[in-house]
Amino acid sequence: MKDTLARMIALVLTVFISLTSIGGGVAILVGLDEFPAAWLEGTLFPDYTIPALILVTVVGGSSFLATILLVKKSNLMGLVAIFSGVMMMGYISAEVLILKQETLGPTLIEVFYFVLGLLIIGLGIYIRKTHKSHPTVKSTPEQTEG
Repeated sequence: MKDTLARMIALVLTVFISLTSIGGGVAILVGLDEFPAAWLEGTLFPDYTIPALILVTVVGGSSFLATILLVKKSNLMGLVAIFSGVMMMGYISAEVLILKQETLGPTLIEVFYFVLGLLIIGLGIYIRKTHKSHPTVKSTPEQTEG
């Protein structure tokens, strides 16, 4: 896979996760998307405010930062993509472990987003290995003499 193709796929995925994480978190915060309070029983959270803020800032924010760096072709784009994938997978893992949902185990949407996080991590690793920065290297007289 060429560096450009990997970067473009990662870009599409990070844009998607940015939009859905930020949009979903805001929808929870303003009451457009409501989840049963019973799912939070036994957790540290009295309501969904803190999880929604984490979704917006940590998951959405890291994906948004990865998006910007992928567009700019920054030397940090692979590393930040990896970080954003880890944040996505961590959020979903915590959600599955903490919430008392009716379904046993992860839902299909949780599996979907977990896999997206995993894909972004893989792409970030690939981009990090294949992206070449082009620093200016000046040769010294000793290097040019044969």
